[in-house]
Amino acid sequence: MAQGSGGRKPAGKNAGRDKSAPKTTGSPRPTGKQGSARQSVAQARSSKSNTRTQLIIGGIAIVLITAVIVLGIVLNRKETAVQGQGYGSSTRSVATAGKDGAVTVSAASPPAGSTPVVIDVYEDALCPVCAEFERQFGQQINQAVDQGTLKVNYHMLNFLNPDSFSKDYSTRAAAALLCVAQQGGSQSGLYLDYHAALFSPDHQPTEGGSSDLSNQQLADLATAQGAPAAAAQCISSGQNVAAAAASAKSSTATLSGITGGQVATPTVVKDGATVQLNVDWLSKMLAKS
Repeated sequence: MAQGSGGRKPAGKNAGRDKSAPKTTGSPRPTGKQGSARQSVAQARSSKSNTRTQLIIGGIAIVLITAVIVLGIVLNRKETAVQGQGYGSSTRSVATAGKDGAVTVSAASPPAGSTPVVIDVYEDALCPVCAEFERQFGQQINQAVDQGTLKVNYHMLNFLNPDSFSKDYSTRAAAALLCVAQQGGSQSGLYLDYHAALFSPDHQPTEGGSSDLSNQQLADLATAQGAPAAAAQCISSGQNVAAAAASAKSSTATLSGITGGQVATPTVVKDGATVQLNVDWLSKMLAKS
């Protein structure tokens, strides 16, 4: 059988290549385990970088927080620092009980021609903040009074009576202070010593506590400060309780009128206006006089 002209062509140099397949150049792309290894290294580097950044941020935060805490401690110590530290008790003051029940404390022998700064101090014998006020400023007040540069009118309130164990402690303590002023006010430093003793942590009862001081205990405390027998008798008998209650009512009304209805202790008033109590309130006041 004769063959036709359409037989198989001989293979050339391009035979067997698929002309439609894309050409490739350079190194082959990593595949399999090699690609996974490179990806793991990259992830590890990224993870270390993130961890380092977080540690730096955390370190900065700790430094800032520590700085804020330290600053707070320093400022708190400054604001609560005892003024007149080391002066101690008053040695030249006398006390006079007024008709309204307020007690005025001043120097027994003020310097000739001196004009003391006059302030009114409103307190409640059960008030814990009043105790802190006494701790921080008591010695400074003693010193200024002794030097004749300060005169203090003490007004004892009794709005904390309901929070005392006996339900009338604030009034009875105010009555005891009134007794000391009346019966021993001419005794140098006595009133301020007894005032400080009532606010000391050794003697001041706790608000809502399970006990407070009886009249006899108040009298014994006065005796321990050097008060005369007449003052102790006045206290133990409750002689001035009614007068102290009337004085507290009058002083509360006066303070309410000054503050626009707010009654809080301790409050210091000068020239009919309340004084902002910061660490150097008295120092600045005396410096201006």
